[in-house]
Amino acid sequence: MGKRFEEASFERILNAIERSTGHRFGEDERRAIVHGADEIDLVNSGLEETMIGAYHQIREIWKADRRVPDLRTAAFLSAVRKVATSYLELGVFP
Repeated sequence: MGKRFEEASFERILNAIERSTGHRFGEDERRAIVHGADEIDLVNSGLEETMIGAYHQIREIWKADRRVPDLRTAAFLSAVRKVATSYLELGVFP
């Protein structure tokens, strides 16, 4: 659904450019420009956002605590905190 909306938006933009410039795009060029994101593009985009957010969270832990020597340790600490929080919320730990 999002892909069709994106393709329709690109199509409207191309039509507006063609009207304003008087230049027509070739069929191959038009198809390449209008082509919306594939499923793999959407998955990779979501993964990239997740990775960026995780990196910022880990970096914040590293910068905030002088006892954390590197990003690897900060990542481990972040993971342990997340597991501990989940256990507390589930009532696994008193």
